[in-house]
Amino acid sequence: MKEVINILLVDDHHMILEGYKNVISKAKCEDYDIIVETANTCDTAWEMLNEKEFDIVFLDINFPVQEDSKILSGEDLGIKIRKELPEVKIIILTVLAEPFRLHNLLLNINPAGFLMKGETTSEELKRCLSKVILDPPYYGSKISKLIHSEINQHTALIDEVDRIMLYQLSLGTKTKDLTKYVHLSLRAVEDRKRKLKEIFGVSGEGNKALLEKARESGYI
Repeated sequence: MKEVINILLVDDHHMILEGYKNVISKAKCEDYDIIVETANTCDTAWEMLNEKEFDIVFLDINFPVQEDSKILSGEDLGIKIRKELPEVKIIILTVLAEPFRLHNLLLNINPAGFLMKGETTSEELKRCLSKVILDPPYYGSKISKLIHSEINQHTALIDEVDRIMLYQLSLGTKTKDLTKYVHLSLRAVEDRKRKLKEIFGVSGEGNKALLEKARESGYI
């Protein structure tokens, strides 16, 4: 009897979910039967992961954020899976192309597979799945180049606290009020914001330039 591989696809675009599901469901494997389910929000995906055992999660990164969302992004979901369900293999599929952003995803999630949507064909999707099942990791060509590039040697890490701060600032939250959302003193918040400005190469007292750079890099 074949072993069953349970796969969860997480993306907010219905057409993309259906396309991936169609390709993956038809992937031929002599040793496994593949069952595919889908989720279009991070919160729904996390509920499903706690109700059923999944072996692999295909994860998009950017999701439209609603104020009642418990999980703000695919990156936050990936980190949560890595910490609380370490046996689940994560495959990132994203349109993000900014090297700094991709590098942070590698550091924060350490995925078993990593593909750029723009360079991924149905055949590569199936190759990635097979490799992740049998002998991970599998990285697309752009990700492989990034791993060996100079950015991998010196890029600072933007963590969950930084992302929460950027998100709250994008909503109009004042710096002095960020202490309500992260467990830091006001001085520590100001130090982090100063570090973020250095990372993104912006200056000045306001938040406009910082938020513009954060949006360009796909953080908000």
